[in-house]
Amino acid sequence: MTDSNQIYDELKSIECATDNLLERVTDVLEHYNPNGEYQIIAEEDDDFIHDNIRVYNAFAEDGASPSIAVVVQEGFDHYVARVIDAYELE
Repeated sequence: MTDSNQIYDELKSIECATDNLLERVTDVLEHYNPNGEYQIIAEEDDDFIHDNIRVYNAFAEDGASPSIAVVVQEGFDHYVARVIDAYELE
């Protein structure tokens, strides 16, 4: 896997239709780790509901690659989603 900052920067550049978000995130992660597949799970957090923010955890199925949290802000109409942060899970 390459430099983590590159991955996070590319993830944070994603802004797309909400329906395409998980596919775009997966494409970025698998681009930097072509041998790995990722499972993405939405984290429910009541603290973020009013801000239209969702947190997704991406877990590498190979177990060797880092798991990554992706913080997403959805537009008020829930049509557009933008990644506002990404970081490695401990």
